[in-house]
Amino acid sequence: MRQKSAELLSRLGCSAVLVRRGLVARHSRSWWTQAGFVCGPKKPWSWQRRTITTSSPDPGSAQHEEVQSGTYSEADHEHAVISTFDLFSIGIGPSSSHTVGPMRAGNIFVSDLEEAGLLQRVHKIHISLYGSLALTGEGHMTPSALLLGLESANVETVDTAFVPARFEQIKQQKKLFLGRELPSGNGKEISFDYSKDFRWQWGQKLALHSNGMRLTVFDEDGNMLATNDMFSVGGGFVVNGALSTAATASSAKDPISNTSGESAVVPRQDGHPGAAGHPPDLAENMFYKEIRRADAAGDRRTGPEVRPLDNADGPGVMVAPVQGEVASQTPPSNANAGGEEPQRHPRYPFRDANSLLTLCRKHNLTIAQLVFENEKSLGYTDDEIFDKIFRIWEVMDNSILEGVQAPADSTLPGALKLHRRAPGLYSRLARGLYRGVLPATGEKTRASPAQGNAPQGAHSSTALVQKRPQRARGPPRIIGSLEHPVIPSPMRRTTFPELDHLSVYAIAVNETNAAGGRIVTAPTNGAAGIIPAVLKYIIEFISDDPERDIPTFLLTAAAIGMLYKRGASISAAEGGCMAEVGVACSMAAGAFAACMGASPEIIEQAAEIGIEHNLGLTCDPIAGLVQAPCIERNALGAIKAVSSANLALSSSGNQKVRLDDAIRAMRVTAKGMRDEFKETSLSGLATSVPLNIPVSVPDC
Repeated sequence: MRQKSAELLSRLGCSAVLVRRGLVARHSRSWWTQAGFVCGPKKPWSWQRRTITTSSPDPGSAQHEEVQSGTYSEADHEHAVISTFDLFSIGIGPSSSHTVGPMRAGNIFVSDLEEAGLLQRVHKIHISLYGSLALTGEGHMTPSALLLGLESANVETVDTAFVPARFEQIKQQKKLFLGRELPSGNGKEISFDYSKDFRWQWGQKLALHSNGMRLTVFDEDGNMLATNDMFSVGGGFVVNGALSTAATASSAKDPISNTSGESAVVPRQDGHPGAAGHPPDLAENMFYKEIRRADAAGDRRTGPEVRPLDNADGPGVMVAPVQGEVASQTPPSNANAGGEEPQRHPRYPFRDANSLLTLCRKHNLTIAQLVFENEKSLGYTDDEIFDKIFRIWEVMDNSILEGVQAPADSTLPGALKLHRRAPGLYSRLARGLYRGVLPATGEKTRASPAQGNAPQGAHSSTALVQKRPQRARGPPRIIGSLEHPVIPSPMRRTTFPELDHLSVYAIAVNETNAAGGRIVTAPTNGAAGIIPAVLKYIIEFISDDPERDIPTFLLTAAAIGMLYKRGASISAAEGGCMAEVGVACSMAAGAFAACMGASPEIIEQAAEIGIEHNLGLTCDPIAGLVQAPCIERNALGAIKAVSSANLALSSSGNQKVRLDDAIRAMRVTAKGMRDEFKETSLSGLATSVPLNIPVSVPDC
């Protein structure tokens, strides 16, 4: 495959190029020339990026078809292992792909400008959103997140109340402070007119992914300094194309204000001329969430198949394992050259569920133990891993607490004016309306991480509650005629107190998320309620040792999430809601089974059941808000996860449909879904509910 790529590039006459995985076969010589690669005497652009080599798909293959459709998948390219703490990251609502990702992208762009020595020369910035980001961006709070990211706000620590307040200041004062919170303190305040400099490209989509952003900066004379295309691919992950800079100050003018008919800027990669752009580097920033690339280590910085050209003939390439085998790798011979730290690789790399189970059997490890060892191989100590795990759970638990303690009659932001339901539902549970739910007066609820010897930060929101005396019951309320031959049933309610708590937990998290609160991306924000709800359910109603079960749950769930990120997608813009709620349901189902002492095979079956019955689930948020049907869907997803685990625990383990089969089915289903059902609010519930709310009108 590498030989074919080299032959093609030789025919193109390129002496030094950046080969993007899967895109070599689709571009002509003219495209490469216009894109600024050295394919002849002219070199109008200086591409300040690290040169890499990758393989290219054969024409006619399924992989090649994906490239042609502009959908990138990690399947068939890399092992599945990423850090648990990249998959579960702390952020703000309401969307991982539309809020967390854009804020991180803004940080990356400004950081790259500073490293390139261009930040202090910036006088103007143009921002364009494409595809799903443009169609639902206002309801998903994309503008505020992206602008705060350009001011270098940290998505994990930023005050959630400060984000909307600062957004309004930027719009009113027409000033944007690039890099305001950079560690160096070398920010630059520029003029910024939100109505003119922030562009919504509703009818356009960049080639690589629906969630595309284009950021371009200009100097005082209107010369373009740099541009970058970034893609928020779900879960807060960003595909970061390396920063492209002009070779001279006069080589490129503002492509939007240029009326001469000929833009001096490279064409967009989706084939439409006249706008700034460049081919993104698919290997960059997919395996880590640090802002500076140099802060990441090993596979999370470079990817296992990416190597500098000066080491192109040496060892160090991750060998893709066949089914049931473990990938092998050899450290580069010059790993320590130049004083650089040696690259770290996961100790137990796996590509799919089959190879994951093989590793567990071979080394006599549970799935959670295997993931723990991989985290250690990335440089974390045991204590650091546990501290991070319990910090994640602390934020999850606090998001539940914030949701149930919100004012009962409050509404969520946005044009829907949706009333919060978690406070009222939880209040009914806490008053003891369900028999046998709560203990006697003055007793605490079931053990939580804060009780016993749980580590600091693992506290739970348990509180002293009292049972109130039940009211005298009146005659049953009957709807219908008592004179009719078909006698009406009295109004009544089945009692599932544990499942009612499960629903309330999920609803509480997603209402916190919808309000822009702090939550854990698990693995996305739109599905952030499922995993915390199921874990809270385990702690409150099942666990006799939360300190043991919390790491087991989260590490097992992370392993399953890695399989989906590699083999399919965790982005609703690619796979609809099955890529969010479906994946989270599968992760929670497998993790629940793990906490019940299930074998890796039963865990795999639970995860498979969890996704199998979410295949084809669409993402059609009403008014572009992560509220309806998202909030209720999380509650149902949590219940389905527990039911899926119980089905697997009650079976013999000889299922006919394997998890790898279901992931492949999900990938095929996502590819066949129409774009209207992929987080665009252009069909389904979004258009069936007669609210007459324009999707892209500022709502939040």
